[in-house]
Amino acid sequence: MFSIKMLPIRTVPTGAASQCFTLIRSLTLGSARASKKAEQLESETSAAEEDVPVTFVDDDAETMEAREARLGAIRNKSRLLPQHRHMLHDTLPYEQSQSWIHETVKYKRMMLGRYGLEGSRVDPRICFPTKKEAYEKAEYERVAFPFSLKQMMDSNAAARKAKKAAVEAREVEIARKLEKLDQWTADLNARMAKKEAEARAAKERKDRLVEEVRRHFGFKVDPRDERFQEMLAQKEREDRKKVKEAKRKEKEEKMMEKLQKKTAELEADVEVPNEQRK
Repeated sequence: MFSIKMLPIRTVPTGAASQCFTLIRSLTLGSARASKKAEQLESETSAAEEDVPVTFVDDDAETMEAREARLGAIRNKSRLLPQHRHMLHDTLPYEQSQSWIHETVKYKRMMLGRYGLEGSRVDPRICFPTKKEAYEKAEYERVAFPFSLKQMMDSNAAARKAKKAAVEAREVEIARKLEKLDQWTADLNARMAKKEAEARAAKERKDRLVEEVRRHFGFKVDPRDERFQEMLAQKEREDRKKVKEAKRKEKEEKMMEKLQKKTAELEADVEVPNEQRK
C-alpha cells in the first residue's frame, strides 16, 4: 500500500474572516451605487438636451412644415381645440370629415353658406335640388297650397269684405235696438204694473169674498171651518162667472165696434166710386 502524506491545514482566525467579508461587501455596494448614479446623470443629461429652449434649436435640422407646426403650437396660448380655434378665426373647422354628419347635404350647404366657395371647399352644385327633390317639392306645394297667389288674395279680400259687412250689420242692428230701448223699457214697466195690479185686484177680491162670507153667517167664523170654506168656494164660483160674463160682454162690444168700423169703411168705399161716376 502506498503511504499518503498529509499536508498541514492552515486555519484562518475568525476575526480576520469577518473583516474580509465586510470589505468585499462594501466594495460591491459601492460599485453598484456608482453605476446607478452614472445612469441617473446620463438620463438627466439627455432630458436637459431635449428641454433646450427654442432659441437653441437648430433650424437647419428641421423642415419648414415641422417648424410651422412647432411655432403654431407655441403661438396657441388659448389651448382651444383645433376645430374651435378654426371657428374662432372664421375658417373651416375640420380639414377632413370626422363624422357621417359632415358628409350630409345639409352640413355641406351650411359650410358653403358660411365660409364661401374657397373656404368651404364644397361643390356649389350641391345647393341645387335634384330632379327627384324638385318633383317632391312641387308635389308638396301642389297638395299643401292648392290655390294660386291671386286666388288666395281674392279669397282673403272677400273674407275681409264679408267680415266688415257683418260688423256694419251688427252695428246697425244694435243702433236700431237702442232706438227701441225706451219703448221696451216702457212696455216692461207697463207689464210689471199690470201684473202688480192683477195681483192686488186678486187679493182685494179674495178679501172681499171673505168679508161677504162673514156677513152671510152674521158672526165671526174661523176661516178653516168647513162651512166657511164651502161658502167661500161658492162665492168664488159666482165671482168667476161674473168676471167671465163681463169679459164676454167686453169682447162683444169690441166686435161690434170693429163691425161698425168695417161697415163704415165699406160704405165710404162705395160712395167714392159713385161720386167719380157722377
